[in-house]
Amino acid sequence: METLKPGTALFTGPSGAVLRDATGELFAVALPDETVEAVRAALTGDAPAPPELAAFARAGHLGRRATWPGNRRVVAVLDTAGGPDDELVRALDLAGAEVVVVPPDPAAVLALAPAALCAWHDGPAPEHWLELDVLAGHGIAWQRVSREGRHVLLEPLGVSHRDVRLRRLAAAGSGHGHLRAYWAGTRAVTGDEAPDAVERRLVAALAVKDLTRRLAGATGAGGPLTPAGIPADRRLRVLDLDTGAIADHPVLPVPDSAP
Repeated sequence: METLKPGTALFTGPSGAVLRDATGELFAVALPDETVEAVRAALTGDAPAPPELAAFARAGHLGRRATWPGNRRVVAVLDTAGGPDDELVRALDLAGAEVVVVPPDPAAVLALAPAALCAWHDGPAPEHWLELDVLAGHGIAWQRVSREGRHVLLEPLGVSHRDVRLRRLAAAGSGHGHLRAYWAGTRAVTGDEAPDAVERRLVAALAVKDLTRRLAGATGAGGPLTPAGIPADRRLRVLDLDTGAIADHPVLPVPDSAP
């Protein structure tokens, strides 16, 4: 049975049928009432599909929710000193992944050959993540999430950790030395900034949503409610834990010739 794309709705308006598309746009449907009813019947039951339903398909209004691809279920989660993050493991499991905990060793990850490696660090990203950038060349999605103060950084899946570091240092300008020192964390004193259970669950949900869409090959389009976003494999997402605001920053790969 054909179904409307998630977020799409066909309903009766003041002067006839109206379609809300998945981006939030509203359109009048210029079809006779009996044809609209035939379309409704085909979408909600086993009635034969009228020819007009093909127009809905061509316009991209039919489809199903992106789900975890069955042939890419194995996902590795990086082990840490305190063990893997429970919320991340739980969210991956709910999404349909088969989670395996691995040490921060490229050889161990390559031997497992998972669809992706996910890492969550409750603090500035550790430098040893640079060693895991080799995974992308073996078809393994390398997802990294870290926290700086009350900001969580979800790094782009299509850009290496090295490139994210270099781009951020370049954007810091004359303050790049301070940023390097903050990442190093030498003699650091901080306030009460660690995320609570609800915030960790939010972070895990955002990370798994990005990874699910990446592995399923899904793309999104902007509309009146949400502007066209930066593709997930080229955006650094910064989540403000205090406000819930999310900012997307484009991050492009850095040429190998860069220092």
